[in-house]
Amino acid sequence: MIQTIKLYDDKPYDREFTAKIINIAEAGEGFLDIVLDRTLFFPEEGGQTCDNGYICDLKVAHVSIDDGVITHRIQCAATALSEGEEVQGRIDWEHRFSNMQNHSAEHILSGLLHNIWGSENVGFHLSDNIVTLDTSKELEADEIKRLEKSANKVIYDNIPVDCRYYEPSELSAIEYRSKKELKEDVRLVTIPGVDVCACCAPHVSRTGEIGIIKIIKAIRYKGGMRFTFLAGCRAYDHITALQDMTDNVSHLLSVSSDKLDEAVSRLMKENEEYKIKLKNAAAAKLGQEIKALSKDSRNAVLFTDPIDNIVQRNAVNDLARSHSGVCAVFSSDGAGGYNYIISYPEGDARDIAKLMKEKLTSKGGGSKDMIQGNVKASEEEIRRVLDFQNE
Repeated sequence: MIQTIKLYDDKPYDREFTAKIINIAEAGEGFLDIVLDRTLFFPEEGGQTCDNGYICDLKVAHVSIDDGVITHRIQCAATALSEGEEVQGRIDWEHRFSNMQNHSAEHILSGLLHNIWGSENVGFHLSDNIVTLDTSKELEADEIKRLEKSANKVIYDNIPVDCRYYEPSELSAIEYRSKKELKEDVRLVTIPGVDVCACCAPHVSRTGEIGIIKIIKAIRYKGGMRFTFLAGCRAYDHITALQDMTDNVSHLLSVSSDKLDEAVSRLMKENEEYKIKLKNAAAAKLGQEIKALSKDSRNAVLFTDPIDNIVQRNAVNDLARSHSGVCAVFSSDGAGGYNYIISYPEGDARDIAKLMKEKLTSKGGGSKDMIQGNVKASEEEIRRVLDFQNE
């Protein structure tokens, strides 16, 4: 099959086009796979999602490429279109331009990483909501700030972005980035003084159109870094959402936004002090309940509000000195379940763990003397399972 003419190579800012259908194939479940002689739709390729849009007012669900042939998957009746028919296509410009902004931003970041730190791009993914860039070297926090600031300086300088194919004779004199050896025609995206990289995707014509680059997460990943970032419209939306959240929290705490960190730190300290008071109160109540237990009962199973793990363990040890059956303290985990510690003086505590796993799908383990874990169940359900000895 003849390769599809890629209109997006030379006309990334065009939004509509006409083309001829040269092949149609049923794709099942009410979908058709359509190949056109030419297209503005960029396929899923090079780590980037495909363009969205319409062909003859029929929504394009996906666009793929195989050996230069671009296939448009459309949801429609099998008779809706026919081979040889001339059709009109329309891409979703907002989606296209967002991808252009973010992909061009990736080239800026990758170019700076390569030029300043000798760090190579080893992975890139541009989805419809987030962008990740994997690089080969680890960076410190101050270096990441320098990277982001330098990238935005490139935007402010409004540098032209050149995208074109090169003859083999021209390439021999050009140093460019590429993650793989290229055998087909090479298309280079050049941002003078910043980056030269082989790339198949549409890009902005000048860096100023990107608007802003914001790195929102940077983690160490496989000996290098994984950067999560947003650019252009997506970065604006992200920053606006953060500002709205900041304003809401400021209102709730009755402080100005520049005092938020102090207010949150104070609130966290007060919350921790309150938790300690609650745990101490729960521990005191538990102690009274232990004293009130009849020494004649074989099992001693108590339920309590959240308490310190050491207090819980000591309580189980106290119970085990006076009772021969199941000795357990279940402390609320605040999420509809319990953290438990169980002893079984006259038997093997691991048998209790097995029983609880079978009946209540609990998680945990331990030794013959003591087990601990977590269970998502009500007090009534737990007591029913552990009351087997009194039957």
